[in-house]
Amino acid sequence: MFKRTLASLMIMIAVLGFASFADASNVTTGNAITARTDYEIIKPERQVYSSSERVVLINGKAPSGTEITVELYGTTDLTRRSFNLDRLPSSEDYILIASESITSGNLGFFQKQMDLVRGINKLVIDFGVDGVEDKQFIVYKYDVRSTTDVRLPYTRDRSINNMIPLIR
Repeated sequence: MFKRTLASLMIMIAVLGFASFADASNVTTGNAITARTDYEIIKPERQVYSSSERVVLINGKAPSGTEITVELYGTTDLTRRSFNLDRLPSSEDYILIASESITSGNLGFFQKQMDLVRGINKLVIDFGVDGVEDKQFIVYKYDVRSTTDVRLPYTRDRSINNMIPLIR
């Protein structure tokens, strides 16, 4: 009986000994910079990417009732410099296409769907809060050609009704 009680006590001490009671916080006081994790963008996941989709879905989280401004900038290549993801345009080459505001919901989440233009698009998401910097995303929208030009190697001769190869 004593051995069973001692073994049970040892097992309980071992199980409780592995538990961690530490509480970590990302906000520190003093001269350290505070990091705020209650303002974040969930989607898009990458800062710079390309897509053939006409729309981009923007969603994230912010405290309930926060007014978020989403601005969409596009570029026109009038200078024929052929912008791409390796050679992005300067800030003067972008034109404001749309600016919309969103309010985060009761659970603290927000979402917005924006129509992209063909070429380089820049999304700027502003939370309107001091200490939280604007998020910028670059999306290169390209067109996918859905039709393909298919040429058959044979033509049909209607009088003989058989297949004759094309002679070139």
